[in-house]
Amino acid sequence: MRHRVLLLLAFFGFALVSKAQESNFKPGALTVAVVASDEQQSLHFYKDILGLHEVGSFTVDAPFATRLGLSQGLPFKVTRLAFDTIPGSSQLKIASFDLPKAEVDSVKAGIQQQLGLQYLTLQVYTLDGIMEAIKKEGVQPEADTPIKLGENNYLLLLRDPDGVFIEVIGDYSNGN
Repeated sequence: MRHRVLLLLAFFGFALVSKAQESNFKPGALTVAVVASDEQQSLHFYKDILGLHEVGSFTVDAPFATRLGLSQGLPFKVTRLAFDTIPGSSQLKIASFDLPKAEVDSVKAGIQQQLGLQYLTLQVYTLDGIMEAIKKEGVQPEADTPIKLGENNYLLLLRDPDGVFIEVIGDYSNGN
């Protein structure tokens, strides 16, 4: 009987391991890049207001940019930000180009007027620190947010310096 129990436990253990390996995605599989018109403004917003952590940066020179096909051969810089200090955390990249201000066209319209990535949703434990930071910085939430979603969840809608919508969902101790 004891051998049957051990065999049964081993079978379920192997089944769980094989189930866990069915996905081809690694932890933190999704990394998103935002192209910023002003790198320092965007880094300030994402680091000092939202609380992301800088984990590195790199530059892409013109020849490699041409090979990549991402930027029509223009060189650019990328700063990597992580949502947590745990290795493997999801990341947000801030990409910036050295372009004259006349060539920068900030997105200010609603999400229906552009194709592709238009907003990010961030799940946080609490909105309290972010609310303090936006008040200190004079950043105004969009519309009538934060809005209560459920018993303990509120939705705060912000825009980054280039107009990307940032939806932040979490507990809020000062909520109504």
